[in-house]
Amino acid sequence: MNEPDDRPLRRRRRWPLFLFSFLAVISLLLHAVRFSRAREAAEMKRSYGELVREQPVAATKARRARFHQLRYFLDYPMAASYAAADLVRRLDGIAAPLRLVSVRIDPGLHDMSFELAIEADTVARRGFDDFLEQLGNAAAAFDIMATPAPAPGSGPRLFAVRGRVELQP
Repeated sequence: MNEPDDRPLRRRRRWPLFLFSFLAVISLLLHAVRFSRAREAAEMKRSYGELVREQPVAATKARRARFHQLRYFLDYPMAASYAAADLVRRLDGIAAPLRLVSVRIDPGLHDMSFELAIEADTVARRGFDDFLEQLGNAAAAFDIMATPAPAPGSGPRLFAVRGRVELQP
């Protein structure tokens, strides 16, 4: 009967050894993970320091700004001609009883100035104020000045209209 009593004592002695070895392995694994994470953090800190010194965001912004400046200046002639043609189409649409004698458009960087010479007979002179109001609404014109130009005789009178229109991109 002595033999069965000895066996449980040996098992009790082995169990703490297995537990200690298991905990030691887990501790080593956790220390290895901690060391690798600290090394990754140091690498990220170093790469971030290089990133701040190189300033790639500022360089990218400068390249984009340069690209958009080039696109604006290369596309400007076509945009200005389309805007001038659109303005002439709108003027032709709203000047129904009046007759456009001449149209002069000078495109600027952000707006276009225009000068119109409009011929109106006695019947159409009443519609000239309506034309100016429609010009402001339909063509989105601003700084409109209308001065009647002197015309000899009692025939049709010429009116001069000056204004500006915003250049749409």
